[in-house]
Amino acid sequence: MLKLDKAFREELKENWVLLAAAFSCLLFGLSVGAFALPFLYPEVIDEFGWTREQASILASAKYLATSLAAVLGGMMVDRIGIWRSLLSYMLIAGAALLSFLWTVDLTAYYLSGIGLGLAAGGGMVSVKILVAKSFHRSQGTAMGVALLGTGIGATIVPIVATFAISHFGWRMGFAVMSVPVWLLAIPLLLLAASSDRRRSAQVAAQSVSSPSPTINQDQATLRDIVRDGNFWLIASAGFLAALVDTAFTQHQVLILRDLDLPNATIAIAISAMGLIGVGARVLVGNILDSKSNKGLAGLYATLTIGALLSLALGSPVVLGAFVLFRAVGHAAILLDTGVMPKHVFGSTQNLGTLMGLFTGASSLGFATGPWLMGRLYDMTNAYTTAYVLFAVLPVVAMILAWNIKPRFWLSLNARHEAAGAKAAPASAAADAGKRLSSRRT
Repeated sequence: MLKLDKAFREELKENWVLLAAAFSCLLFGLSVGAFALPFLYPEVIDEFGWTREQASILASAKYLATSLAAVLGGMMVDRIGIWRSLLSYMLIAGAALLSFLWTVDLTAYYLSGIGLGLAAGGGMVSVKILVAKSFHRSQGTAMGVALLGTGIGATIVPIVATFAISHFGWRMGFAVMSVPVWLLAIPLLLLAASSDRRRSAQVAAQSVSSPSPTINQDQATLRDIVRDGNFWLIASAGFLAALVDTAFTQHQVLILRDLDLPNATIAIAISAMGLIGVGARVLVGNILDSKSNKGLAGLYATLTIGALLSLALGSPVVLGAFVLFRAVGHAAILLDTGVMPKHVFGSTQNLGTLMGLFTGASSLGFATGPWLMGRLYDMTNAYTTAYVLFAVLPVVAMILAWNIKPRFWLSLNARHEAAGAKAAPASAAADAGKRLSSRRT
């Protein structure tokens, strides 16, 4: 199923520097905030005596901030550009990780989460815009490649977080995990921005003498887009799917600890989930490139399967299947609202704001899921009710996704097929000419 076709290779050759920058921001700048928090909850519960709901509300605070930052971040990109926006969010990410050094109560604890959320929302939407504006026919695959940064992060952060917390304590451990932001992410970002400016100047100079065809920009207003039923289908499906995915992501350490598994085994299981997710991101992007909304509906089914498997995690076989389906489901959540808006609305002039709105809708789901799962656990002293509810919600998301109309994606494929059909007779004639020439010689 997976194929890196000619369209992807051509666009990658032209835009590889941008893709590398996106990858580095996700790996070094945002992965710790995304994947280390579940290892923090047991530590603060033991030290402060907080409940699971109080501890996991950190994720809700983070994702509420993510939602706001995503909406404002899209507007920010439209106004000041992608590179300045990304640099700002990387600086916030590093500062938020350092701020855990001064955590003494719930207020300071949640403020650190808000800082991580601001970086995550603005940084992720900036990456989505960067890829969407640079890749067209292979947007999903390119987005999957960029998101390998979070995939690799999901693989190594659980191990790094376990090591850092056990050796330095949770406060200093998070501060230590900010070092790659300062020493790797920010310098790489500055280097890529400089390279992109030089490349843009060269392209602008060449276009004066020999202009090249580009993808036309859709002039539809934001008001027209919001009135389109597809807007609400994408936003609603993304919200529900994100709610389910992040509930499991933030509670998975606590869930596995309830099975009396040792910390090392839990870290290996979660790292395996991240390792599988590395390949799953590219595969999911490829599916979206080839099947669009129908493929997305099928991918949402993995969330339901993962929730149902949670009812029997005591079996090693079921645990292995759970890891597999959770990895694919999480990859789908990372790509859905980054790919579908362009499949429907094309290269709209409001792409930054639009991406921000959809990322904000998903982030509201991210904020709701961990709190809701923690609340249901505290009410029943078990996760069973949450598992059943979170098996049903992705089915609703599947129905919504199935009814999305990917107009731009259909139009783009139709133009590509038409161009291929015109090229085929010319190629056949050339082959016939070669054969005739060969006979004569």
